[in-house]
Amino acid sequence: MDSRPAKNIALPGLETPTPMMAQYLKLKAKAGDCMLFYRMGDFFELFFDDAKAASQTLDIALTSRGEHGGQPIPMCGVPVHAAEGYLARLIKAGHRVAIAEQTETPEEAKARGGSKALVARDIIRFVTAGTLTEDSLLESWSSNILVALAEAGGEIGLAAADISTGYFEVSCVSASALEAELARLGPSEVVAPEGFVAKPYGTIDRPHDDFDSIAGKGALAAHFGNTDFAALSRAELAAAGGLLAYLEHVGQGKMPFLKVPVRREVQQYLLIDQATRDSLEITRSANGGGRAGSLLAEVDRTITGAGARQLAADLSAPLMDKGAIEARLALVQWFHDAPLLRDSTRAALRQLPDIARALGRVVAGRGSPRDLGQIRDGLDGARILRERLGVMAEQPALLESLLPTLDGHGAMVDLFTRALVATPPTEASQGGYIAEGYDAALDALRMAGRDGRAAVAAMEARYRASTGISALKIRHNGVLGYFVEVPAKNADPLMAAGSGFTHRQTMAGAVRFNSPELHEEALRITQASGHALAAEAAHLEELIGHVLARRDAIAASADALARIDVAAALAERAAEGRWCLPEFVPGNELHIEGGRHPVVESALAKLGERFIANDCDLAPEKRLWLVSGPNMGGKSTFCGRMR
Repeated sequence: MDSRPAKNIALPGLETPTPMMAQYLKLKAKAGDCMLFYRMGDFFELFFDDAKAASQTLDIALTSRGEHGGQPIPMCGVPVHAAEGYLARLIKAGHRVAIAEQTETPEEAKARGGSKALVARDIIRFVTAGTLTEDSLLESWSSNILVALAEAGGEIGLAAADISTGYFEVSCVSASALEAELARLGPSEVVAPEGFVAKPYGTIDRPHDDFDSIAGKGALAAHFGNTDFAALSRAELAAAGGLLAYLEHVGQGKMPFLKVPVRREVQQYLLIDQATRDSLEITRSANGGGRAGSLLAEVDRTITGAGARQLAADLSAPLMDKGAIEARLALVQWFHDAPLLRDSTRAALRQLPDIARALGRVVAGRGSPRDLGQIRDGLDGARILRERLGVMAEQPALLESLLPTLDGHGAMVDLFTRALVATPPTEASQGGYIAEGYDAALDALRMAGRDGRAAVAAMEARYRASTGISALKIRHNGVLGYFVEVPAKNADPLMAAGSGFTHRQTMAGAVRFNSPELHEEALRITQASGHALAAEAAHLEELIGHVLARRDAIAASADALARIDVAAALAERAAEGRWCLPEFVPGNELHIEGGRHPVVESALAKLGERFIANDCDLAPEKRLWLVSGPNMGGKSTFCGRMR
């Protein structure tokens, strides 16, 4: 993303723009080549070319506001409450968006600059494909990777992160291996310094200074504390620094959740170039590029979003280390041989929320009470699962290393259970997420509000009786607060002097009034409600602080749950297909008896046809096979299975 001022925002012929338009232009310059969502009350509005592009992409009406050079200024808008859905469509269409929010209330603006003062606004966040955290903008089963590339010391450094879960890795790659690494990661967004020669198509140019290796090491140290990054090369430090700088820019100073970066040795994994990956259809099919029809779709029996993301990552980067492979297979075999335990484990996992992404939103400052509730419920379920699996005999080594990370959150879970309602809302502004009994003072404020509303209901009944107007109602809205409303034909008695009512507003078919008694009761309700909301907000900040203090341990629990889900899911799939555990032997040999291709076999089964299994025996004395036969005879299926 280019943060420099855009070149096409000047308004020739508009010598004195209105204060609002002057503010807009200043923010548009800051937004650069991003669309600008400019907050106006309950809407985000777009102007000029942004409005034209957005109206076409979103299929919404293009209108106008004011004039430019004698011509109407194109304008369109989307409701704030529905903005996420529109953002998702814009991001999917390849756009990037800058969010300009009101940074003060109208009352604060009036106190600052008088009745005509413009409410201050600023860009609080850039929404880009690689920096999303909202569930509505992400696929639960797919990671969302941001990659930063840099060159230093004759090497290419690569930093990759999924800020929705905190995943962060760095590596050094050769120019020839870069394509394969990017194919493995499948990034949603790539950033690189200006002038970077090897950048792939669509890479976003960023200032060259952001990719300085010395500055990168300092940025890592500042973000992660005293962690030692001496093992990282200059290229890796430069790429990591560029990634952190981009995230700081996108978040406008608010950094997302990132785990300490893992240094990935490229030689630990099988390199698969893009052409081979496309041919093998590992995670996406060649027919339309979707998940359906791929190897991933055929073998995936995971039941959590985190497990699905982990399985996709495993298939995209096959291990080269025999010990690591056998450790994973041993856990799969353990679940395979214990079907009842496998079923109960999968049933327990099915109840757990995606705590990795909930954690990511909380750390990024976009968390909600519901995210805290999901973290509470997920960690409590993790503890129960640990107790269930921990008593089993002859645990595989990988499981033994995972189980301790599922526990240790008891105090925080207990606190959140007492503090939060069973199902917290996604919106914090209306309150209602702190449980009754957690804070006596808050309970008293809520009681005062309820008593006040009961008093208003009683007042309404008295007013009906005293005026004889059965249609009289006491209503409330965000502008007038509480008011008495009667049909227009019944308004004259309340208009009379000495009636005890004060006229406030005349509508088409109704007239609205106030009364001293209603004003006093409304003031008590408003004060109690305001104090209650403030108390809940303070508790929310306190609870978020507990999550931030334990974010690394929470992330470790989420990772362990994902790995267990993958192992149990592969065991389930192996049982379904009657698959067997492979055995490693020394030497360059491959022996397969009754080999089948899972994707082709599944496709044939849907047609009512049977897959014919094949053997394969490749040994040093018979390394060369000649496979022939008619078109559609199964040659590519046989060879693809060997790969």
